Amino acid sequence: MTRSKLGALLLSFVIALGLWMYVRTYVNTDYEQTFYNIPVALEGKTRLSERQLMLLSEEEYVVDLKVHGSRQDVSKINSGNIQVVADLSDINEPGEHNLTYSIIYPGDVPTGAVSAERDPDRVTLIVARRKTKEIPVQVNLEGDVPANYIKDNAAVELDHSVVEISGPESVVDQIDHAAITIDCEGRTETIYESCRYVLQDKKNTPVDAAWITTNVSEVKVYLPVSMVKKIPLKVTLVDGGGATEDTTTVQIEPKEISVSGSETALNALSELNLGTIDLSQITEDTVMEFEINLPEGVNNVSNLPTAAVSISFPKLATREFTVSEFEALNLAPGMTWEPLTKQLIITVRGLKSEIQRLGATDIIVQVDLAGVENTAAVEPIIRFPVSYESLGEVGSYSISVQVTPEPTAPEE
Repeated sequence: MTRSKLGALLLSFVIALGLWMYVRTYVNTDYEQTFYNIPVALEGKTRLSERQLMLLSEEEYVVDLKVHGSRQDVSKINSGNIQVVADLSDINEPGEHNLTYSIIYPGDVPTGAVSAERDPDRVTLIVARRKTKEIPVQVNLEGDVPANYIKDNAAVELDHSVVEISGPESVVDQIDHAAITIDCEGRTETIYESCRYVLQDKKNTPVDAAWITTNVSEVKVYLPVSMVKKIPLKVTLVDGGGATEDTTTVQIEPKEISVSGSETALNALSELNLGTIDLSQITEDTVMEFEINLPEGVNNVSNLPTAAVSISFPKLATREFTVSEFEALNLAPGMTWEPLTKQLIITVRGLKSEIQRLGATDIIVQVDLAGVENTAAVEPIIRFPVSYESLGEVGSYSISVQVTPEPTAPEE
């Protein structure tokens, strides 16, 4: 064989081998490759939400694809450029739905050039009906504050008194309230905290709320905690009408009240004065009502708005005397006066022994006419002999008088 023939044979062999390898590599349609855990994109979630439906799954749906085709076409595909899409738009009712899915190959893979075996061949979805409602927030207080402190349960405040929940209808219907538990054991200061809550049913049993969403995750709770103290009530007596603090019996009901407030405010408050009583204006045993007014920052834990003050005079006696003789004081020169009030009935109070021996003529009634002109009503000065130490007039009195110039003597 000549060299030219041998060379032609070798060239033919190389060409044939190249053609075989080309067909084997790029034209053969028996090539396959498996792609694992390709995520399934879910389209139409908005349409699902518009129908008040929701998916009951947080997992990522994935499938495995065994792609068949030519090596040339299959080699263009990888896990990053192949897409799997399931459409939710046609789901109208809750329940289990088995959806087919579409496979989208890269744009440079000709349509129909490859095929795929699917595992699984469908995507199974659980769909529930979505429901939204508002539930109340309930605060449960556990433990107690120290004995000399108080927590004002009625004054609990929340920045959200209701919570909006949304989720599967079957779960939402079980939920009755959002429960917050506050541990008050040993607390001595006002509680103001952001608290997480537990969704519970009517029996206060927690509900599995894995699929529930809420408008707030925490609720701020304000619970006043303050020091508490008992303080006595008192009144101030002004001596008068023959009565003094020593001869007057005072009873206050209640004798004391419980108050709360800061430690500083309560340390400054040892008693509460209800007011002043002028004994000269009390004509007989009586009961008076006083409002209980507390300093700012101090609260009336007893919740009693008033106190009754009983006034009595067990050591004293009262008697009326009629006086018709009056003395003038400070009458201006050249003036004369006349009492228009002819008699004055005076109520006198004092020790029983002195009242029994007092006579009307022992009572001195004086009228101060300083600055009085024409007709006027004057409050008289009532005096008792110095030997009657306990006596005093009860009530207020007035004498009407007329002051005029003295008549001039006629000229001779």
